[in-house]
Amino acid sequence: MSLRTFNPATAQWSIWWLDGRSPDRLDVPVVGGFADGIGLFLADDVLNGTPIRVRFRWSIPADGNPLWEQAFSADAGTTWETNWTMVFRRMAGID
Repeated sequence: MSLRTFNPATAQWSIWWLDGRSPDRLDVPVVGGFADGIGLFLADDVLNGTPIRVRFRWSIPADGNPLWEQAFSADAGTTWETNWTMVFRRMAGID
């Protein structure tokens, strides 16, 4: 489950994940916004004791289906490992 909030003073979104494996703790929020059709959200976190940078990226490819990607970086964003993607499609017959 996720929680999303918008701060009108900064025009930034914050997105928190609630992982069912740890139902009493929200993850560190990724923070960012949308520009030129791309949503980019970043956070500093720790994975298995290693500091990482987390990136969520939203885009709409040519096929029109929104794409969400999660990537981790162990080198402060120099390189990224995409570890989760989701493609969203409208169900037939739903307007």
